[in-house]
Amino acid sequence: MLGFVAERGFATIAAVPGGSVKFAQAPVLVDGDRLLLHLSRANALAKAVPLRASVIISGADTYVSPDWYGEPDQVPTWSYVSVELDGMLAATDEPQLLDIVTRLSATFEGRIAGKGPWTPDKMTPAVLAAKLKGIVGLTLSIEAVRGTRKLSQNKSETARAGVAAALAESPHEADRTIARLMRS
Repeated sequence: MLGFVAERGFATIAAVPGGSVKFAQAPVLVDGDRLLLHLSRANALAKAVPLRASVIISGADTYVSPDWYGEPDQVPTWSYVSVELDGMLAATDEPQLLDIVTRLSATFEGRIAGKGPWTPDKMTPAVLAAKLKGIVGLTLSIEAVRGTRKLSQNKSETARAGVAAALAESPHEADRTIARLMRS
């Protein structure tokens, strides 16, 4: 499941600072038993750390028509893949923040074909320092991990094959991804 988190690399973070549920979205890196991320200093969660948080990493998802099952008396549903993490969200110091920014950039720049990677070294030191003052480095100590793969497992092999065949013909990449996952 942590491999899925690392591959997706983008999360929704939820916590309850001051009795009110707040959310944030951020790129994340898996670093052993913790996530590394950063948020705007103005973000409600960044202002409230340390605090307990839950993180959701969503994968492909799609609508499933009951007609595709080839069986009577079916209802529409949604197929999806996701991982949820719980833990303590805490702020880092400034050197760790720069390390997080550097590592996040290296990871995601490495996924772009045909260009040299952007690095913080490409910035004027004073401008980089000013930009870093606007964000907070964070770690989430992973205490619990839950994964969901809702891919019509509760249906017959024939029904699953019908859904996978319909999704495989879709013009939407997420649909075709779900079809591949159902077949694997």
